[in-house]
Amino acid sequence: MSRILLLCAFLAVCVSLSGRTVSVRCFGAKGDGKVCTKSLNDAIKSARDNDTVLIPEGRYVTGTVRLKSHITLLIDKGAELLGVQELDAYDHYRPSKDMTKYDTGNGTKNANLTSDAEWTKALVLCQQAEDVIICGSGIIDGQHVVNPNGEESMRGPHALLLAECRNVRVTGVSISCAGNYAILGYELTDALFSNLSITQGWDGIHIRGGVDIAIRDCEITTGDDAIAGGYWENMRITGCRINSSCNGIRMIEPSRNLFVGSCHIYGPGRYAHRTNDSRSSIYGITLEPGAWGNAPGDTENVRIANVTIDNVLSPLTYSMGENNSCSGLYIENLTATHITYNTLPLNWQGGDKMWNDIVIENYIIRNGY
Repeated sequence: MSRILLLCAFLAVCVSLSGRTVSVRCFGAKGDGKVCTKSLNDAIKSARDNDTVLIPEGRYVTGTVRLKSHITLLIDKGAELLGVQELDAYDHYRPSKDMTKYDTGNGTKNANLTSDAEWTKALVLCQQAEDVIICGSGIIDGQHVVNPNGEESMRGPHALLLAECRNVRVTGVSISCAGNYAILGYELTDALFSNLSITQGWDGIHIRGGVDIAIRDCEITTGDDAIAGGYWENMRITGCRINSSCNGIRMIEPSRNLFVGSCHIYGPGRYAHRTNDSRSSIYGITLEPGAWGNAPGDTENVRIANVTIDNVLSPLTYSMGENNSCSGLYIENLTATHITYNTLPLNWQGGDKMWNDIVIENYIIRNGY
């Protein structure tokens, strides 16, 4: 055994005992562009509470990497976690309870079902865990893996799927070319997504069920909705630059205490929509609980402040389903430029029900180029 392998073997034991750093190199991952799924997962399995699993500079081709509680995954500068093309290398989320309230599109080509093993495949998967950190300045690259059995007969694994998790931090990393969403979350509590760069793929950050969630200082440039989901409670989206070939922020299920502040949302899409190849940005912010199927509940206290929206069809639109009620929409200092359609201060999509208690202060439309 070489001195390097001996040293790695020694460190792999010693650092896990001291709660410091475990390198995936010590478990056989070489970062040479070859498949190393087992090595990555062995390193994570070896980690004890408060350990950091280090992915150093290099190219690591892998199927599903499964995270667990009380660890940090550090994707270092120059490190690339690359999704393998073989679909059988990907695992899927297994709910611990009934999660059907978050399902949409059942029976259609756009079905998003928590029980569907194809829909919930992921490159990085973390479920029923707590105290998890994913950080660093490296890259998670889904490599646009296609799944003929997935949504629309094309969508592949999500880059990162977090489900039934508490106290999660995802900071600093870049996520690109996801086979479906860059980040999909189900029932997250106390989660932070900060200083992320998300490019291409379908949705950027899509969370269904979240309490005390913060998305801040992210650069999101996607081929579908940039930030989406619903059943949020105390969601804050701040300081983000958002470019989309569909919608900037899209709330599709009822939520309470949503704050969008100091964000810049703009079109047209830098990357074409992954499904229809369009680069048109439709809405800056759209609030439509019940739009993707029955999602009963009340939406209350949505605040939008100090937001700029440029070059979209309409800056803000709202609607609701039959089993929804909505009240408390507060808009302050929203400036929209280069808008295609805006005949009203808000573009109401129609229907028999209206949003109650709308307060607008300093809403500016400038259409001149």
